[in-house]
Amino acid sequence: MLRRLLRNDAGNIMAITAAATLPMLAVIGGAVDISRVYLAKGRVQAACDSAVLAGRKAMSTNTYTTAAQNRANSMFNFNFQDADYGTRNTSFVSSANSEGKVSGIAKTTVPMVVMGMFGADPKQLSITCSADLQIPNIDVVLVLDVTGSMDDPINGTKKIDSLKLAAKDFYDTLATAMVGNTQSQVRYGFVPYSQAVNVKDIFKSSPDASKGELPLSHLSDTMVVQSRVANFNTLVDNGWKVDSSATPVKFTQVFNKSNDNSKNPYTAVSVTGTNISQFDCDQYGGNLSFQIDDGTNVQVNLFPRIGSSWSGESLGSSILYIPEGSSTAQTGEPTTGQSYTKVSFEKVSGATNSTYAACTRRVIQTRYIKDKGYKITSWTHQPVTYAVDAYKASTALNYTSSVSDTDRVATSGSYDPVALQAMGIGSVSSTTWGGCIEERDTVAVSSFSPIPTGALDLNYIDGGTSASRRWRPILRELSYERDKGSASQTYTGNSYTAKKHSLTCPGVSIRNLNVMTKTQFDNYINSLSAGGNTYLDVGMIWGLRLINPQGMFSNRNLIGPNGGQISRHIIFLTDGTPAEATGSITAYGVEDLEKRIAGSTGVSVATLHARRFQALCDAQRGAVSIWAIAFGTSVSGNLSTCADPGRAFQANNTTQLRDAFKSIAKQVADLRLVD
Repeated sequence: MLRRLLRNDAGNIMAITAAATLPMLAVIGGAVDISRVYLAKGRVQAACDSAVLAGRKAMSTNTYTTAAQNRANSMFNFNFQDADYGTRNTSFVSSANSEGKVSGIAKTTVPMVVMGMFGADPKQLSITCSADLQIPNIDVVLVLDVTGSMDDPINGTKKIDSLKLAAKDFYDTLATAMVGNTQSQVRYGFVPYSQAVNVKDIFKSSPDASKGELPLSHLSDTMVVQSRVANFNTLVDNGWKVDSSATPVKFTQVFNKSNDNSKNPYTAVSVTGTNISQFDCDQYGGNLSFQIDDGTNVQVNLFPRIGSSWSGESLGSSILYIPEGSSTAQTGEPTTGQSYTKVSFEKVSGATNSTYAACTRRVIQTRYIKDKGYKITSWTHQPVTYAVDAYKASTALNYTSSVSDTDRVATSGSYDPVALQAMGIGSVSSTTWGGCIEERDTVAVSSFSPIPTGALDLNYIDGGTSASRRWRPILRELSYERDKGSASQTYTGNSYTAKKHSLTCPGVSIRNLNVMTKTQFDNYINSLSAGGNTYLDVGMIWGLRLINPQGMFSNRNLIGPNGGQISRHIIFLTDGTPAEATGSITAYGVEDLEKRIAGSTGVSVATLHARRFQALCDAQRGAVSIWAIAFGTSVSGNLSTCADPGRAFQANNTTQLRDAFKSIAKQVADLRLVD
């Protein structure tokens, strides 16, 4: 029976199961309780982080006020309750150091629900957290629409004036957020734009690299202007006239009796000896050699007095004529040749009874030229290449603004206004460079995905001084209108009134990224004025050029002065949609005539500028934060798709515009947790 009992295994499973129940309960219970501990720890950490962050946000200075502390406590209690997580004895304490860093300690107790049956003690949790106002090095480029419509009012206030208020709010908000932070820097750059931009403060003869200035070698030395030439093809011959450009040579001969009693007198350096009589003065004559204007040495006879009269001439004077290039004088006016010299001999003084009496004769030279040449026949409006190497360096460029029918040139031909001025022809005017530029080379295409390599104007990374990469100083005073689409147009005669192409370019130059005081910032903003058409792509191109860590300004944009990272932001404002100014000078010349953008694409200029703008926004995505503000217009379309998600604003009045700038400044400042 015992052997049968030992061999019988009926009921073993129940016994084994009963023996394993307690270990299984311990394993499962441990897992449950540990999960509860981790959950509670995560929730307490999140509540602690939120609390110190809320407390730091509530601080206007580095002082941790009671109000700020209460704000932190409220935030912790809102985010963590014992009843929600089965904890007990939860506490939270926060404090701040002298630099405004808020630190917190949160403690709680997690009971062991299952493992408590096995004698496990409750788990004590202690969590630390802190928050500080973390502002990295910040670069902000304000790309601001200063077109003509910005002079229009909204609710009685001009939009340009509202912009000035809002921009100042931005500075003040960011400056307040910087209180107590002595490690980071904030730099501001500006791009006022319309149909062109002004770069007078970027390109200098003596650039200061620390301010982000570049040498004038980045600007072209020559440029093509839609200008005009004067055609001098009508021959005119009016005989002889005095050459006003020649200065008469006056030769004075002085002699006395003691120098020479012959008929060949010479200049006396002193007057001594026997008194000279009137007769003695009259009788002296002889040959005299001198040089006339064309360099020819001429010898003439002074016709000595014989008896009571001069030989061959009336008493007291004689006149000779010397053809150009001849050394022989003649008594009559030449009838051939292009010029001659008239020589007059005049007895200036006679003798006196003085011991130092002398006789003086004066030789006067006058040059005559043929009044023969070509007068203006017509003006032709056409492209003209001008040298602008001195003009871009702020040297005045002189040119002829008008000619008359009496103006003559020696050689038939066509002359541009600068060449005419150099010849002394016509009325002289001058112009100096105001800082506005035409863009670099581009290609006329309808698609910009990707941006064509030939569109160097849309390349915001690379600078350079090669011909294709140079910008061109706008020469508005020599740009003249003609019929749309014509390669050239000739106007007969000189009686018509030529009309110059218009140019509306910002009077205020682009300013590169630099640290600015409030006074410097406000003074710059106050100088803005409105005018011109809306070319969004022109503004964005220069905004990206200024802020990009590579390219022309990489030496100052890559890292901050403290070696820290730079947070980069473009704030792009406009009050309109992309436009076109085809009949006036723009960053792309006179688009009606030059067609640098449209070419033969068949697409409107305004549409192409909008596409180019969008391509620029897409190309930099992620490298720079773009904030877009539509003022008095819809933010939909280009602006909303250009801006980063959640960073497009629409402002319909001054208050909304100021609020938008303040909101952006607060987000740029960016309160962050400290690890």
